[in-house]
Order: sequence, then structure tokens, then C-alpha cells
Amino acid sequence: MPIPSAPQHNSHVGTDEHATTEPRDNAQAADALLLGVAIVEDAAIFREILAEAIEKHPLLTLTAMAGSQGEAANQIPWATTNLVTVDLHLPDGIGIDLARKVRASFPHIRVCLLSDHRRPPLIDDLPEPERAYWSYILKSSIDGRAHLGELLFTAATQSFVDPRVKDSATPTEEAVETLTVQQREILACVAQGMSNAAIARKLASSEKSVEYHLTQIYQRLGILGDKDANARVTSAVMYLQRYAPSTRVTQ
Repeated sequence: MPIPSAPQHNSHVGTDEHATTEPRDNAQAADALLLGVAIVEDAAIFREILAEAIEKHPLLTLTAMAGSQGEAANQIPWATTNLVTVDLHLPDGIGIDLARKVRASFPHIRVCLLSDHRRPPLIDDLPEPERAYWSYILKSSIDGRAHLGELLFTAATQSFVDPRVKDSATPTEEAVETLTVQQREILACVAQGMSNAAIARKLASSEKSVEYHLTQIYQRLGILGDKDANARVTSAVMYLQRYAPSTRVTQ
């Protein structure tokens, strides 16, 4: 996937000492101070969470959203983007590969890996000068939209590595992480209190398909056939324990 190169500028532009400039419009001046953030995330629900956090932060502005590498290459205005958030696993490739291509073409852009998975070598193996432009945040560490906005602002101005990246995953985290992207999206809807019919409408699917996926989810989580637990409630609780910030509506 090709990433367009940064435009070349002539550095030998003459100046007129006596030239005057018109006052800039206040809104344009304010916009110039904002840091542009682009989102590359395949989970639609988490894209919405990220967008809300960016739009509510006074020093950040959303430049574009993409759900795959292909969309990112075609839709993101890289020249006006200061930070790109990248999920490690995208439908058409590995997020880290996209991030490296972006850094190679646009050295001013910082990268923030936002992932469900702990992969310390992704940062540790970078050359030391390059490491200063990368951040790595676990989605499970985010505590509400306001906290997410502050984390993104930090990543847009300096390198930040979530201390929990090097921690061992809990049994609940390991179980939920075995789910596919589609299964996690369905479970996120369940955790939000949506019925199977509502989930089917949201995902442009059928109730029968949702029921099938829920059965597969319960099986993967080891709660299928447990007579002492309500599988729907238990799976939602497990999801919230792992991804509470993705369903929390606060701040």
C-alpha cells in the first residue's frame, strides 16, 4: 500500500522587510494551534470513541478516520496530520507496517499504537532516535473519553508507553482476546444492553446470524452450558472487565 510522499517546498523564498500582513481570522488562528489526529481502527465502535475523545479535547482536531490500510492511504491528509493512531490488526494487513510507511514518508507524524495486545518488542526494537516518535497504549488502560483525550494529546507531543504493555494478561483478558473482531463488536453491543434484533440492525445482519455468533462467543469464553450463570450477562461482564472504556459513557 503506497503512502504519498510529503510535498517538497522551496526553502529559498525571499521576504520583504516592509511587507505587511493582514490579521488572521481568529477561528483560523485557533485551528492552526490544534494538533491533527487521524484514526486507523477497524472496530467501528472504538473509532467512534476515539473521534469523540479527539473532538472534545481543546487542543486536538480530527483529520480523518479509516478502517483499513487502504482507506488510510486514500483518505488521510498526512501533511496536516500530527498523530496517527493505529490498531495492530487491520483487515488488510498489520498496523505496524502502515505506521512505518507513514513515518518514512512523513517524518513529522507521530504514531500511537492502540491495541488489545501486549507486544513490547514493537517499541523496544525501534532505533533509539525513532522511538521518540512512537507511543503504545492498551485499550484496557483507558478510563473514559477525557482520559483518552489526554493520552492522545500526550502521544501527539511526546513518546509514551503504557506501563501495562509489559504486564502479563489476566485470564479474562486472554479469553476475550481470542474472539474475532466481529465477535468483539457483537459482544460490545450486548454490553451496551442491545437486543439481538438491535444488534442485527446495527451490523446489517440477521438475528439468526447474531444468535450463532453469540453461541460461538460463549463457547470461546468457556461459559456455554454453565447452568449456574447467565451466559449473556457473564459474557458482557467479561467484555466490560476487558474493554470497559469502549462502552463507558462518561465525561
